[in-house]
Amino acid sequence: MLLMTAGIDDGCTSARGCTAILGNFAKATFDAISKTYSYLTADLRDDMRTQAPAVAAT
Repeated sequence: MLLMTAGIDDGCTSARGCTAILGNFAKATFDAISKTYSYLTADLRDDMRTQAPAVAAT
């Protein structure tokens, strides 16, 4: 249900140990999905590069 709420139609998950408890599993899944949004692919990295303020002012 958590993956469907995140908009993921197809996914495989597995857990064992302490993560197998539903609350821990949901938090671990949420954290993993959140971290994928912070990853910049090569096409996005070029847009993020800016000049230093001192260089841009000259």
